[in-house]
Amino acid sequence: MSDSPVKIKFEQLFAANKDKIYRFARKLTGDDSRAQELTQQCFIRLWENMDKVKEGQDIFPLLFVYIKNLVIDEARKYYREKEMISKAATEEKSQPQSEEGGDRYMMRKEFDLQVYKVVGAMPEQRRNVYELSRYHGYNNKEIADKLSISVATVKSHLGSALQTLRQQLQSHFDIDNTK
Repeated sequence: MSDSPVKIKFEQLFAANKDKIYRFARKLTGDDSRAQELTQQCFIRLWENMDKVKEGQDIFPLLFVYIKNLVIDEARKYYREKEMISKAATEEKSQPQSEEGGDRYMMRKEFDLQVYKVVGAMPEQRRNVYELSRYHGYNNKEIADKLSISVATVKSHLGSALQTLRQQLQSHFDIDNTK
């Protein structure tokens, strides 16, 4: 069985550009492992969009945009997380220090932070659907229109997002759901 033309084309593009993209990511992040991870994400994004790559097209500008956006997204995610932790610490100081109330408050903050982390790690489309539904209050039809996808796809992404959240939160908080 031979490789598909798309796979062969991707492998050629990968071989020709992986080192340049890695060096660029390394320059932007200053970290080898982050640069490696971002380079992989960049080529995953390329693979997902191979149908849009035209024969003979110089692919480096597209990869440059992908890696730049991935670095920016990662930085935003880092600063949002740092901001949430700082905000939680500030709110903790201002909360009355009853033992039970303080424990419940800290559990809620930990729970919120875990939800934020799990949602942030979701694939982009699933995360967008979840955030539009849960944070912005859109219904499935509105989300489908906004993202130019079908209502069935919205339902599928939302179901997968909720299942992922349930599994991750149960394992993080060591919740036994067999009762």
